[in-house]
Amino acid sequence: MSYSVWDMDDFGCNHIISDRCQTRDCREELRMLKDINPAFKVTLFAVPNELTRELSLWVKENNSWVELAMHGFSHKDNWECEKMSYKEFEDNMIPATLSRFYSVAGFKAPGWLISDDIYKWLKKFNWWVADQAYNDERRPKGLKVYKVGENSIHGHT
Repeated sequence: MSYSVWDMDDFGCNHIISDRCQTRDCREELRMLKDINPAFKVTLFAVPNELTRELSLWVKENNSWVELAMHGFSHKDNWECEKMSYKEFEDNMIPATLSRFYSVAGFKAPGWLISDDIYKWLKKFNWWVADQAYNDERRPKGLKVYKVGENSIHGHT
C-alpha cells in the first residue's frame, strides 16, 4: 500500500519568525484528512520550549497516525543549530528527551541549518533527521534521513 506522510513544522508554537513560519492549531484539519483518507499519517515537528501538555496528550491519543518529532530547541531563529557543537546539542537534548513528549527519535533543524556535530550525535544515538538534498554530501553515511520531496510532503501549519 502506498501513502504519503506529511510533516508539519512548529506544531503548537506561538512564535512568528517570518511570514512563512507561523503556526496555529491544525488538529481539526488533520482529523478531517484522516477521516477522508484512513491511510493518512502525519509527522508533527514541535519546538520543545513551546509544546503544551494538551497538544502532547492529543498526539499520544492519536499515535496510530500522528507522530511527534523534535524541531530545534527554542527556534528563536533559523540558525540555532547551524554551528552547534556536539556537547551543546547533547546538553540541550537531555531535558528535551526527558519530557517524553516526543513519540519518535526524529529531529529537524530550524531553517534546515544543521551542524556536522549534530549529525554525528543523531547517528550515534540512532535518531533520524529530516533534511534537504543539498546536505547529502556532508551527512554521515548510515544516518537515516527523510528528505523533502522523497519521503514526505512538507508544509508549515
